[in-house]
Amino acid sequence: MGSHDHIDFQNSTFHANVVGKEEHHHLPAPPPTATFSLPAPPTAFTGRAEHVEDLLKALDPTASDDHGAVPTCAVSGLGGVGKTALAVHAAHAVRARFPGGTLFVNMRGYDASPVAPEEAVLSFLRAFGVRDEHLPAVPEERYALFRSVLDQCEPVLIVLDNVSAAAQVVPLLPGSTRHRVLVTSRDSLDSLTARSIQLNTLSQDEAAGLIEQSLSTRNPSDPRARDEPDAVRRLAALCGCLPLALLIVAALLHRSRPRPISMLADELQAAADRVGRLEAPGLDQYETPLVLRPVFEVSYQRLHAEQGRLFRMLALAPSSDFGFDTALALSGMDAEELLRTLDDLASASLITSSADGDRWVMHDLLRAYALSISTGEPSFSKEATESRNRLLRHLFLLAVSADRRLHGQVVENSPDLFASRDEALAWLDLEHASLVNAVLWAEQTEHSRIATPLGVCLDRYLHLQRHFTDGATVSAALHAAARRDRDQTLEMFSLVSSGNAHHELRQYREAAIAHTRALQLAYSVGDLSGQAAAWSNLGRCMHEWKQYDIATQMHSHSQALFARLGDRHREAMAWNNLGMTLTELRRFKEAAHACGSAQQIYARLGDRQREATAWINLGAALREGPDFDTSANAYMNAADLFAELDDHHGVATAWSNVGSLMSDLQNFETAADAFSRCEAVYETLGDWYNVGRVRWNTALLHERQGRHREAQSAWTASAEAYERARAPERAATARRNARS
Repeated sequence: MGSHDHIDFQNSTFHANVVGKEEHHHLPAPPPTATFSLPAPPTAFTGRAEHVEDLLKALDPTASDDHGAVPTCAVSGLGGVGKTALAVHAAHAVRARFPGGTLFVNMRGYDASPVAPEEAVLSFLRAFGVRDEHLPAVPEERYALFRSVLDQCEPVLIVLDNVSAAAQVVPLLPGSTRHRVLVTSRDSLDSLTARSIQLNTLSQDEAAGLIEQSLSTRNPSDPRARDEPDAVRRLAALCGCLPLALLIVAALLHRSRPRPISMLADELQAAADRVGRLEAPGLDQYETPLVLRPVFEVSYQRLHAEQGRLFRMLALAPSSDFGFDTALALSGMDAEELLRTLDDLASASLITSSADGDRWVMHDLLRAYALSISTGEPSFSKEATESRNRLLRHLFLLAVSADRRLHGQVVENSPDLFASRDEALAWLDLEHASLVNAVLWAEQTEHSRIATPLGVCLDRYLHLQRHFTDGATVSAALHAAARRDRDQTLEMFSLVSSGNAHHELRQYREAAIAHTRALQLAYSVGDLSGQAAAWSNLGRCMHEWKQYDIATQMHSHSQALFARLGDRHREAMAWNNLGMTLTELRRFKEAAHACGSAQQIYARLGDRQREATAWINLGAALREGPDFDTSANAYMNAADLFAELDDHHGVATAWSNVGSLMSDLQNFETAADAFSRCEAVYETLGDWYNVGRVRWNTALLHERQGRHREAQSAWTASAEAYERARAPERAATARRNARS
């Protein structure tokens, strides 16, 4: 016994010798706890600011439901989209709010052996120090004990990663609302009452940033991302901005250092199986293998037969973005059944629904995977051909009807499927990418019979909306089909279309080559109309090369041929082209006659689009004469017509001419207002060449007013716009003007 311990035997009666004994009972130490079990935060993390903010609000144990807090949050999205990284990042950001602990478990819902909730609750109870001998044998009693333990704790955050079904979550939900649960899943877990956050891919800037972060974390002195920013962005695009794919290419780049990033981008672009190529040795920091195909395979294998068939069919769509009618045509399913199955695929994060629920998107890498699993199946190959032809017929009927609304009757007895021109144009704009890609199917014989007429029908729409790069792509596909099928009519059309597209892209050499070939073909088959069109188009090229005398001869010959053929519409086109060239030759009276003839013919034919263009050219011919008001009226007539047609580019062109005219008249305030208006439109349209031209004119306007500082700023802005438009000579001249 210690010196201060004693046993008091006074006033006691003893009948024999007494021995005092002191016993010390050593209680076992409390079992260790592991209530802060979050894995390390992601070493590379970009973007997601909006989602992080939402989670920070929701994961606030002190907030009420009225302030955005809910007991359970579920982050869903495609496999590899970065759900775990977001959840762990957010959990670390709020861990100080949860003094009771932050628990984490990978539920492995998409593995061969998922973690059952009765197993997970055992790990949680042990984390709180419950000894094995005190663990109930019955799962329901374990859940009850877990809730009881939580009820005695300060706020706790529970992260359940990789959940595949609500049944893995529900038994683990706390009984107290002061705790929070964060779930990640590839499925939407619709039966779970939780704040739902749908995670999509990163933006291209964020994706490029993730590659850069991953490389610099591994080797801060690696200069490749800084030296090859365009290659990094290209690589991000090839990965579809999917975080897992981005981490894979970062690992491959580190492994293959010091080879340039562009080399991997080239390899990935050329790969027959891009999904299969996205594989690197090892695991990421959350023990996920750096390989993409198995991630997609697990999601696909969980689908029922009809869901899997629709998944493969949707990959046949001409673009990743599609509407219900496209899905209906491809699948051949009943509308109600189709909608249910689309919901199933969206719930599995294999497609993403738009906000209004009438369009869907399938990730490009998922489309590539779906097509790869269908390749080599003869039965599916036949069904795919039938599906695509069914879609082509659907698109062609709508495109014919839309073209009719935009430009007048094109095909006899064509259906009228749109209530107005605006409705037709809206549909064409919405389906623009799908329509262009569908025309490319013309390269395949089994689709050519329907795809080529669709391409012909799209030509004028692409020109109207200034989609000239797409116009060149479509005309190349049509030309290839025409050469294969020895269809001289289609070949003639494709050459003219190609030349016109290249002309608008200011690729005048390519335009002249196409129009020359069209002229040769027209002479070989005795096609006078084709000859006249080719002469007119070649005249336009000569005009751009400032060979105005030659251009005048070509346009005059074209006009005479069209007049002889009685083709009033194209005769007006020739008059219009001739008028522009005569204006450059300062033969203003003849130019005004030519442009006026074009305007009157177009007006009688009801072609308001081309009539507006003729008004602009007429204004240019008249502005050099004594009657400036007539010139201004011509420009305003053009602006009014373009506005009626909702042609913003045309309106801007008209206002640009008004600005130039007012500048000549020294009405500087009106000129500046006109230039400002059209610059804003061109910038909105992304027409940087014309932005540069308007800023150029603005600089000249400032110089005429003696405002040299403003002129210098406008010259610099003009140079920047021309650089964006890849017009280096104009940019260099503007910069010289800024320095002078």
